[in-house]
Amino acid sequence: MHTRLLYCQLGLLLTVLLLRGGNAFQPYRESVHGRILCIFATHNSEAFRYHMRLALLLARSHDVTVAGVLPLPKAYENNNFKYVHIVTGYEHIHYGSSNRFIKLYNQWQQYAELSPYFEHFLDGHPPGQYDLVILSYYYNTRHLLLAGCYKVPIILTTETRPSFVTNWEVGNPREEGYMPSEFAESRLLPQSYLRRLIHLIIDKFIEWLFGGGIAVFHRLHKNTTLHFNCQNIRMWDVRRNITLIFTNHHFSQGPVRPNVPAMVEIGGIQIPEYRVPLQPHIADHINKAQNGVIYINLGKSVNCTELPKALLDSLHDVLVETQMHVLWRWTHCTKPRQSSRILYTKWMPQNDILALKSVKLFITHGSMSSLGEGQYYAVPMLGITYLSEHVGNVEYLVQFRFAQRIDAYRTNVNEIRRKIFDILNDPSYKERMVLYSRIYRDRQLTPRETVLYWVNYVLRYQGTPHMRSPAAEMTQLQMLGLDLVIFTVSSLILIWKFRGFIWRCITGRMMANIRKLLYKYVFVKDYEIVIERYSNIRYDEAVVDAARECQIRPQATRDPDVPRVVPVKAPRQRKGSGRRRR
Repeated sequence: MHTRLLYCQLGLLLTVLLLRGGNAFQPYRESVHGRILCIFATHNSEAFRYHMRLALLLARSHDVTVAGVLPLPKAYENNNFKYVHIVTGYEHIHYGSSNRFIKLYNQWQQYAELSPYFEHFLDGHPPGQYDLVILSYYYNTRHLLLAGCYKVPIILTTETRPSFVTNWEVGNPREEGYMPSEFAESRLLPQSYLRRLIHLIIDKFIEWLFGGGIAVFHRLHKNTTLHFNCQNIRMWDVRRNITLIFTNHHFSQGPVRPNVPAMVEIGGIQIPEYRVPLQPHIADHINKAQNGVIYINLGKSVNCTELPKALLDSLHDVLVETQMHVLWRWTHCTKPRQSSRILYTKWMPQNDILALKSVKLFITHGSMSSLGEGQYYAVPMLGITYLSEHVGNVEYLVQFRFAQRIDAYRTNVNEIRRKIFDILNDPSYKERMVLYSRIYRDRQLTPRETVLYWVNYVLRYQGTPHMRSPAAEMTQLQMLGLDLVIFTVSSLILIWKFRGFIWRCITGRMMANIRKLLYKYVFVKDYEIVIERYSNIRYDEAVVDAARECQIRPQATRDPDVPRVVPVKAPRQRKGSGRRRR
């Protein structure tokens, strides 16, 4: 009887497993429709296009409202998509400083500026209308405060790899022991002790500088949200609402590092799902190419003062020597040098061009989006870097011989010629890029499926407090356990320093020490009065000697006229003070 019952239970379990497709852990697919607000306050057109791909992807199944400072490149017809253009007055401002670090700071200041137009944004879009806020984040804490006023889950998106700016928001480990600084020129940590020490000092100094800047910002702008009608919102509460961070990175792009579940890598989201036909003038120029095509894009955000003229002239001369047709995405205000083999255009469909087999070389400025597209289509690359954040991106590929790098401000025509012809004539670059492209494409979920899954996950559970790392609530000393080490070592030092006092307290001599202190500091005036009162009395030495020989017993009643002799203790000599010096 028991055997039959057991067989029935096993048969029922087998039936359930077969009905579920042989997998007991099926994904929970509940249909969810949310109202999403996207705040994209960047003035960089490349970063804006990257973030807009996220918004357009989510608009297929959700109601998406985008607030941005740049105009839309083209009209998007979608009932679920709405764009609010916020005019700030900074659209046509270009910083022409010769120092690239000052220019980078000015661009960041322009990006982090919270204009009065954003301050009145809540008047037309009050809290309670949205279920989720997606913010393009790069240390723009003012916009983060604005997103916190809605009191809904917040997702941060960045077009770079995980950095110290985003790590501390979700408690992502820094791992300074083997992770190079974000400002280092190499993604691989050097093995020498001195270089590692320099990297660590730079990393900690930058972290302290930015962390101190955030603390000062919170002190100076603690009432910033008053005009947002959200007086009860603090920066600490806003940071707790951060659920996920989307980073434009994939582990194959290096370096390999640990990430908390809230750090989601979506590298390659900018690559379109389908190709579009090329424009006629671009297609005709490519069809004329018999030896191949070289595509060059040095960034859309550069202007006339960004790159030196000597670099552009040298690059033009070398490209003419290759006898190959060139597609140059020219965004400078000066007129380029003309050639029959070079086609200059302000805009080109980069993904559709790189997908062609006739493209032999991709010359890029080294952003994560451009490098990801080149890796996806297995095109050998030459990086011409003019920003510090792009140097490390290209150097990682150089160390594995996937690409070559040229400094835009420290190069000459011979170096450009040598590296371009080296890539074109060496077939090993193409072979390695093909293998690297296969690794880059091989994923469990595509970047679009990853974004849709995690956004729906946040909307289903109205946040992800169960995914928040405890390290997000801790300081750097607490994360490393240094506070425990410092407290323990300090306690041991104090115990060793006052070991004599502690021992006397333990052995019961504390009361004796207290009496000595009382006699010394409290009753010192009584001693002085007694000595002053009886200082004129002279004693007979013979009487004193006779008294020493006999036994003195205490009297029952004390005679007040008898003088009280106060014993005076001889001063204690220092140890070794009476020794003779040799």
